[in-house]
Amino acid sequence: MGDDQTAPQEAHSVMDLLAEHVPLTLLADLATTEPRSGEILRAEGLPADEWWADGAPETHPA
Repeated sequence: MGDDQTAPQEAHSVMDLLAEHVPLTLLADLATTEPRSGEILRAEGLPADEWWADGAPETHPA
């Protein structure tokens, strides 16, 4: 892989979104004409921390 200076701007944009905790499944759905988040969810499974559920403890990385 090349260094950070040679990566295309699109790659920098995607990495910035991932750093801001935008779900990879959302980025995949936005990048294609067919939804793929279901396939990704089946492959990766749900996270142990159900952050979307009411009453779940808020754990946001610093």
